[in-house]
Amino acid sequence: MIRTQVSLDAQEYAVAKMEAKSLGISVAEFVRRAVREALPPRGQGAWMKFAGFVETGNPRSSQTVDEIVYGQKD
Repeated sequence: MIRTQVSLDAQEYAVAKMEAKSLGISVAEFVRRAVREALPPRGQGAWMKFAGFVETGNPRSSQTVDEIVYGQKD
């Protein structure tokens, strides 16, 4: 593990400390988790973080993904 230093203002630290305490973890572990959450999954693009996040209600949506992503064809 590589050690690094991060500067937070008093309010950010207080909120992070409270949240870490509520989760039963250290502030350092809380920061590590926050960084992991912000990074894209290993070997995949950042958009993969949102895969499966939105439901269209259309059972055929995987067959019409271009229309869902880019809009109706002209």
